[in-house]
Amino acid sequence: MRSLIESRRWLIVLAAVGTLLRFALIALTPKEHFLDEVVYDYIGVSLSHGLGFKDIGFLAYRAPGQPALIGLIFTLFGHRPVIVEIVGALLLASLPFLCSRIGLGLGLSPLAANLGATMATFHPGLTYASTTLYPTVLTTVALTSGIWLCSESLERNRAIWGITAGLALGVAGAATTTFAPFALLAAVIIAFKRRLKMAALVAVVGLAPALAWMIRNEIVLHAFVLSTNGGYNLELGANDQATPRSGNWVDPPLDWTVGEVRFDHNLREQAMAWIRAHPVRYAELSVLRALAVFDSVGKPRTQGLHSGRLAHIAGYALLPVVLLGVAGLILYRRHSLAWLTAAALALVVFSSAFTLAKPRFRFPVDPLLCVFAMGTVLTIKRRILPSGYSTSGGGLNG
Repeated sequence: MRSLIESRRWLIVLAAVGTLLRFALIALTPKEHFLDEVVYDYIGVSLSHGLGFKDIGFLAYRAPGQPALIGLIFTLFGHRPVIVEIVGALLLASLPFLCSRIGLGLGLSPLAANLGATMATFHPGLTYASTTLYPTVLTTVALTSGIWLCSESLERNRAIWGITAGLALGVAGAATTTFAPFALLAAVIIAFKRRLKMAALVAVVGLAPALAWMIRNEIVLHAFVLSTNGGYNLELGANDQATPRSGNWVDPPLDWTVGEVRFDHNLREQAMAWIRAHPVRYAELSVLRALAVFDSVGKPRTQGLHSGRLAHIAGYALLPVVLLGVAGLILYRRHSLAWLTAAALALVVFSSAFTLAKPRFRFPVDPLLCVFAMGTVLTIKRRILPSGYSTSGGGLNG
């Protein structure tokens, strides 16, 4: 069994079994979409009909990556949201191979690297995400690919690796605005490794999608912004009803008639006024929300499979993996993969701390944390084994 897990065949088995599991979940999950999914669907239909990025009255409220993917799928297959979910399930089939390569890049044995890949493959949150139209899957695969490619670009020092790394990170940022600055952070990390040309390629290519979208918004809306939902998110976390886990339970008074740019500006001003009046409370909320990033249970307002007892059990089971992963970032702090992963996690922590925290915001970083968790397990294993015991015979660290 150990030799099987160490082999490439194990990764193929993981990809196949994981995909079949996601297909089964897609087939069994009721097709009632949440409000955000309805909006993504609406924009996708608009794109497939050649009408552009039109929300219900808004033009730049959502990041463009996921709607563009949905629009492409609808153009090819017609208005069939289930195809979007199937594509998501297939995209996640790449995670075992990516996570295994990342583990090997950290210096883990094939066994340990493939065990980390196994945890990532059966991550319950990502499996569930494949049954939705949310951008979680696209962001996860793009971010994981981008970080691996960045690491490879440092080793191979060839332009093609920097370009592909930038493309992957650009897709991640275009799908989820939290990661839009990540290409710049990755470039800084690469520059510290004295790969200045590679850093420039990653930065230019990786930031291009976000910059192009902002230029588009300046032309269309006369607002050089990445999205027009920042004020709303800030308001959700800066009011008398906000708690560290309140998420979108708060219902602030909204005036949709003023247009999305003014709408966003008004909510931001309203939130900033509350922050100025309650600086201590906001600081307390920010610290606690930063900690809540590591909570995989959350407090979902919508009801479904994600809010049931099994979801709670799965969420609590993820906590030790995530904490071991964070410990791994410290243990492997000299490795570029640790810096890259820590930078991605830091973006989630800061974004959640200042606005609102939800478990799915962290999920795109979790496959990498699974690999680092295995590194922590190895370190613990080495320290508790008798000094005469050798792990070189094919064990976790062999």
